[in-house]
Order: sequence, then C-alpha cells, then structure tokens
Amino acid sequence: MFVAMNRISCSEEYIDRFEKLFKDRAREVDNLEGFISAKILRPLKDDQPYVVMTYWEAQEYFDAWLKTDAFIKGHARGFDDMKKAREEGRKPPMTSTMEIYEVFAD
Repeated sequence: MFVAMNRISCSEEYIDRFEKLFKDRAREVDNLEGFISAKILRPLKDDQPYVVMTYWEAQEYFDAWLKTDAFIKGHARGFDDMKKAREEGRKPPMTSTMEIYEVFAD
C-alpha cells in the first residue's frame, strides 16, 4: 500500500474556507483505479498543519491520478484561491508539503 500525506498550513482567515473546500470536495478521486481512501485531519494544536492522507494500492495509481482531469477538478477551487492571492499581491492563504510513504507493516 502507498500513502501520500499532504501537510497544509492555512492562514487564520482561510481556515473556514479550507474546511469548506474539503467538506464539499468534488470526490473525483473516489472512483479511480487503485484509490482506497482519503482522510483529512484537523490539527488540535495551533502550530500544527492540516494533514490530507490518501491511501492507494500502489504508487503508480497515485502518480497516474496527478495527471488526470479528476486531479485538476478536485483542486481547482484551492488553486484559484492561490492564484487570486498572487494576482492581488497577497501572501498565499495556504502552503503545503507533500510526503509519500510505502506501508511495510500493519
């Protein structure tokens, strides 16, 4: 099994919008080959990021998803928010760090 973990830090004023984006997510990924599940974790401490974890049968399914229309559609609203902030000369409302893992033990 393969796990992709995206750690996302949001500005204070963007938190409500960020959570709404995930609560109302497109769910385009849910029916893709090799996709198992997604979990979105809310931090319990102010200095911690949100964590988006997606589980896949293997890395090649995750890599293929990154090249699909489903990926673009699923991220369009967040990407639009980032673009708008740049165009207005503002700091991006969120930053992220992607980490990838292979499950080797249960």
